[in-house]
Amino acid sequence: MGLEQIVIEQYQWILGLARKYCRNMMDAEDLAEETVYKILSNKSKYDSSKSFRPWCSVIMLNTYITAYNHDLLIRFDSEEKADYVHSYFDAENETLKNELYGIIEKCRCKSCSVDCAVMYAEGYSYEEIAKKMNIPAGTVRSRISYAREMIRKCIGK
Repeated sequence: MGLEQIVIEQYQWILGLARKYCRNMMDAEDLAEETVYKILSNKSKYDSSKSFRPWCSVIMLNTYITAYNHDLLIRFDSEEKADYVHSYFDAENETLKNELYGIIEKCRCKSCSVDCAVMYAEGYSYEEIAKKMNIPAGTVRSRISYAREMIRKCIGK
């Protein structure tokens, strides 16, 4: 059996393992995808006489430590990064602005997707965000879409 077939059969286990490392599903999916990429990129190093899962676990752990535990997930750490919102409000709407900041902060605590949406609103392209966060551009697009929907739901409550 080829390594590709083993990865296909074990993908649900890989994703489950990634969930143990990550707080949310989107980060878990990114970690699982990166792990699969590294497995397939290094298939010449795989010893088929040994078990796949321990080898995969080590790759995932190393990926998590280097990519997810060392500041590649950019967080929306202050209102300064949300200053783009300020230009849309005047002194009369200070309460509305503060409410919007609160909603953005609440959503940011739930998901790192809001970070992508904020960066996009600041004028960064999908590719620039992808490079900064070290994730695929497609993931950036889906995170922005997810963040917009989450913020819409919070505003609509």
